[in-house]
Amino acid sequence: MLNVKEVTEQLRSHGITDSEKTVIRWILEGKIKAKRTKHLKIDFLINPGDLAVFIIEKLIEEKSKKFGVDYQQWEKTFNENQKLKEEIEELKSTNRIQQAKVRSLKRMLQAEYALSATNPLNFNSLLGIDVGADKELIKKEFKKLLKALHPDRGGDERLFKVFYEHYNKTN
Repeated sequence: MLNVKEVTEQLRSHGITDSEKTVIRWILEGKIKAKRTKHLKIDFLINPGDLAVFIIEKLIEEKSKKFGVDYQQWEKTFNENQKLKEEIEELKSTNRIQQAKVRSLKRMLQAEYALSATNPLNFNSLLGIDVGADKELIKKEFKKLLKALHPDRGGDERLFKVFYEHYNKTN
């Protein structure tokens, strides 16, 4: 604990004040926290931590007057700006991810359009014969396919029925 004289010396070393009367006035105004003592020679005792807080506040106040900047407001604004920068970076990365998704979807759509742009399947391409082939050749190839798909020979009954219907339509 420091007395008024020691506090005045500390404040003088920081260039804040060199008057004990000013220090006592600040104590009475509540700007510096202090306790009354029972000694006649020592009126007040000040905690060094409380004095350090007061010195810092006075230095900030002095700098604010000198440079016209409110340092507490500046620090608050600086911290808000840092948070906003972090949010911007997060949004940028989210945006990049979304753009990558859009590019992938565009590629998938282009591939789908490319596949759908091909000629529709016809029996000639399915059976592996030329487009200009005669009906007898188409029937012959259908019969080979139906023979392979027949359920009695281990083929798929549903496919056999579908191709048999198409065979009957070609007749």
